[in-house]
This record gives sequence, C-alpha cells and structure tokens, in this order.
Amino acid sequence: MTGQNEFEQLDCSAVIADVWLLLDHECDERARARLQHHLDTCRACFEVYGIEEKVKSLISRKCGGERAPEGLRERLSIEIRRTVILTESDLVADGESED
Repeated sequence: MTGQNEFEQLDCSAVIADVWLLLDHECDERARARLQHHLDTCRACFEVYGIEEKVKSLISRKCGGERAPEGLRERLSIEIRRTVILTESDLVADGESED
C-alpha cells in the first residue's frame, strides 16, 4: 500500500486503539504518518486524541517520574483493542436486531 490508498485504509477504531502509541512516540514513522493523517481529516478522532493528550499530561504532572510495572502497556493495549472490537460488534448486533 502506498500514497493516498494507504491513508484511506485506516478506520476510526484502529486510530482510537493506537492513539497512545502516537502520543508516546512508540510507533514507526509510517504508522505515525497514517495516524496523523487520519486525525487531521477526522474530527471525531481528533477530539478523542485531544482528550487522551490532556489525560497523558495530567498523569505526567500527578505521577511525575513514576514508572508503570513491566507489561502494563501491553495489557492495556490488548484491553483497549478488545473493548473497541466488542463495542463495534455490539453496534452491528444492535443494528441487525432492529431489522
């Protein structure tokens, strides 16, 4: 995938799940560009990004210098992705049951 097609492939659930990677500078340049492009063109995701950025800043101020236990980031990332997937599944199921 290259060019504009690569940017169009990213959906909101993927952006929301990976927003912390962008905030923490833990994604590669290609992923950063894709996420940033989506945030630049999707107001809803940009608003979530802004909220997450404020949360990160608040945590940094209140917990200055403390380190999280090893593996916490990975566990949280898995739970966030699972929550996004479950939420999308629930929305699809709710939409199908109304027909």
